[in-house]
Amino acid sequence: MKKSYRTFAIIGFISKGLVYLVIGILSLLAALNMGGGSSGTNQALLFLKKQPFGQVLLLLLGTGLLCYSFWMFVQSIKDPENIGKSNKAKMKRFGLFTTGLVYTFLGILAIYHVFTYIGQGDSGSRYLNFLGSFTLSVIFICVGIILAIQAVVLILGIFRGGLMDQFNLEGHKGSGVIRKVGQFGFYSRAFIVAIIAYFFLRAGIYTGNQEIKGIQDAFSFLDQSVVGRILMIFTAVGFVAYGAFYVLLSRYRSFDN
Repeated sequence: MKKSYRTFAIIGFISKGLVYLVIGILSLLAALNMGGGSSGTNQALLFLKKQPFGQVLLLLLGTGLLCYSFWMFVQSIKDPENIGKSNKAKMKRFGLFTTGLVYTFLGILAIYHVFTYIGQGDSGSRYLNFLGSFTLSVIFICVGIILAIQAVVLILGIFRGGLMDQFNLEGHKGSGVIRKVGQFGFYSRAFIVAIIAYFFLRAGIYTGNQEIKGIQDAFSFLDQSVVGRILMIFTAVGFVAYGAFYVLLSRYRSFDN
């Protein structure tokens, strides 16, 4: 394992963890009526931008997220940890590659906010208008199915233990606690992914609604009832745990084969 790969990975872990910490904390404050608001990735970036030296923070965060995406690409292409070439390993490496694409976009988005003014903006819900309603419905249904499968895979991966094994935490002091924190965080993420899948499926099957739904909308959906608010609190705490888990990985994750 090259030292440079470890450096990129550690910086990426911290940056990814910071994003989810902000999302979780803001959503938790909203659920407890203590300020804040239902938060997604874009809202977390805007929140950081409003802080002292916010543009510097965003620039560093964007660079860190690009480091994380680079680590995902290294794992999927170079395979420094010997994931292997079996069909199961190829699927895992393909998943790492697509994750790298996602965090490349988020890193660019963070850097983009450095050079833009804070404003209300628009919902971005109309940029797919050039597609016909039938095409949109098919796209939304496909995305919803993919997200639903992802949620199930996450839950099964946590329950069976394989998902957490990939982080190589064993042998470190406190690894058991860190593993539990990560499990709780991944369950929360799977729950939110399932809600977003529901939004896409509902839009594709029933309403034809062209508005893209994300983490912020999922938390807002939970906030519509007393039971939902309780679930929102647990999920927000789970996102805090998820973010903390990735920050802790920078210290406890082993890169030995």
